[in-house]
Amino acid sequence: MKRRFAVFLLLSLLPFLLLSATSAQTALPEGRDLNALLKRMEQHRKANGKLAEQYTSVMFWHNRNFNKNGKTTVDESARYENVFVEGLPYSRKVEKNSKPLTGKDADEEQKRYDKAVEDRKKMSLEEKRHSLHVTFHFSLPLSYLTTLFDNRALRRETIDGRETLVVESTPRADAKPQNNEAKTALDWKQTTWIDLQDEIPARFIAEKLNDDNHQLKGTTIQLDFLRLIDKPAEGDQTEQPIWLEKEFKSKFRMKIIFINADGITEQSWSDFKKFHVDVRLLEDTVEKVEEQKPAADQPRKP
Repeated sequence: MKRRFAVFLLLSLLPFLLLSATSAQTALPEGRDLNALLKRMEQHRKANGKLAEQYTSVMFWHNRNFNKNGKTTVDESARYENVFVEGLPYSRKVEKNSKPLTGKDADEEQKRYDKAVEDRKKMSLEEKRHSLHVTFHFSLPLSYLTTLFDNRALRRETIDGRETLVVESTPRADAKPQNNEAKTALDWKQTTWIDLQDEIPARFIAEKLNDDNHQLKGTTIQLDFLRLIDKPAEGDQTEQPIWLEKEFKSKFRMKIIFINADGITEQSWSDFKKFHVDVRLLEDTVEKVEEQKPAADQPRKP
């Protein structure tokens, strides 16, 4: 009787399983290979990153922590001006909890800014290059999808009127990370919404799969991007799309010593302005960094 029931259950579920498999296969546009698409996405993402570094913005940050009963224990916010100081990105705090900085807070922020200016003036070109490539203390899967993850196309979705392919990526059982960054990437499962025209992430959500020293299983990170058209330089008629960070949301679960801390951190970026310089500190072939020239729309500096 049990065997008959198992066979009956399998047969009843078979159409749904076949439908799911067919849906995943048809999600990928005809003539496109998923692995090749992911490789192109990574190339486009790196090229886009160089363009994105040319933009200043205003960032709003909001953090809330909760106790085990769900009661809010911390609720704080801040606003930053993301600018460039001595050729490197810098976030200058201008508001705390929706109020402009005053008194001690303003003095401390000015000291932090002055120290950044002084320290960066002393940095060598190689040190500045290295600073541009500093990553988080943990790494997400985005750079390792084709080497360390199993990927499958789930479906197509429309985001802001643009067609995307939704791809789920899970760590491979036989993955062999070559460094600590790659190793920590395997702690996450990622879902990526790939813009099919530009072949670049329009959104991704990463979910923590296991506990480590501080972050606990179930932590999620979502990042959404905004598509703009990069204005060509004078004399250049070529326009190209650029994708900039728009919204970030992390629902985190952390453990510090014996204290568990759950919370939500949100960030949003707006008021994007392109920052113009004569020579940019991006490529290894750059030998000299020219003094930055103020642009008419450049955020104010003291």
